[in-house]
Amino acid sequence: MAAVVGAGVAAAPREACAQTSAAETQHVTDLFKSGKAAFAKGDMAEAERLFAEAFAIRKSSDIAANLGQAQLEQQKFRVAAEHFQWALANLLPSATDAQRKAVETGLSRSRAEVAILRLDIKPEGSDVIVGDQNLGKSPIANGVYVDAGEAIVSVKHDGYVALEKRVMVGKGTEQAVELSLTPKDGAAPAAGGSAAPLVDSGLEHRAGAGSAPAGAPADRAAPKSLVPAFVATGVAVAGGVVGLVFTLNANSKESDADKLRDQLNLMGGCSGDAAASGDCAALKSQRESVDSSRHLAVAAFVVGGVAAVAAGYFYWDALSSRSDQSAARRRPLLGLTPSVDIGRARANDAASIGSVKLSLSGNF
Repeated sequence: MAAVVGAGVAAAPREACAQTSAAETQHVTDLFKSGKAAFAKGDMAEAERLFAEAFAIRKSSDIAANLGQAQLEQQKFRVAAEHFQWALANLLPSATDAQRKAVETGLSRSRAEVAILRLDIKPEGSDVIVGDQNLGKSPIANGVYVDAGEAIVSVKHDGYVALEKRVMVGKGTEQAVELSLTPKDGAAPAAGGSAAPLVDSGLEHRAGAGSAPAGAPADRAAPKSLVPAFVATGVAVAGGVVGLVFTLNANSKESDADKLRDQLNLMGGCSGDAAASGDCAALKSQRESVDSSRHLAVAAFVVGGVAAVAAGYFYWDALSSRSDQSAARRRPLLGLTPSVDIGRARANDAASIGSVKLSLSGNF
């Protein structure tokens, strides 16, 4: 368990942004010492609480670094990165190399688990919220730490149509996000802003005060259909089933051909008396049938594999384009069932296949 408090960071808070009373200074010192004691005992939640209370009273790099370390130990990576970043930016010139190294290490560990958004919001003066973080007014000069996964950026401004953008971010990545609001009907642009077009890539438009942009449709665009994905899935399953059937059939025929070959070898082979019996012709026919079955099996597997890849793409394309809908408006997914009908060529030969019929059934 790494600890900033034991890595050379000042043992007590000394940096004050404003003159404080002796009693307040003593209170901060007591909180800091208690936080270090809780950290040493492994009580990270209590250490975080004490350091946070001290930091709320007095902003100093050593308190911020220890607060970030307690949060890092609890895997609260986003807030830990924010406090390490603040501590690094506010280190005193007198800080030692060990102190700086401890803070930089904590920041590096935290940033590896989160993402950073670089926001470009127009017009200036817009209210910006990222997840549960109220960032205030644009422009937002610094990068914004967010947890990996889906991040929701909401922007609003008086006289403009409010917008929301959802972005997917990965650990340790940085992503630029550009949003431009468009004025409502009859509303003049705010000072310093421009009437930029609506950002329509990945955005969900929300009209403020019950208004909507001119010409905007009443309902959202219909989501892409999942029917192609289900059809491709059915073809993939059917291809796998047919390939398996033909593989088993080929193995069965090959076994019969091997038995016939052994019998002919005992009789002198096809160059002997056995040739007149017609068994040699039967052996040749069986070998050709084995080859045909194997070729059909390979073809079925190839078709099934291509269909599986296509199904994956169709699922991704359809689901990624769907916006959130209320449960009442959700439609049940269609049900699709592939079936295989195998016809026998001869009634007395269970391994012989005369025909294969593929069919798909379900509710659309």
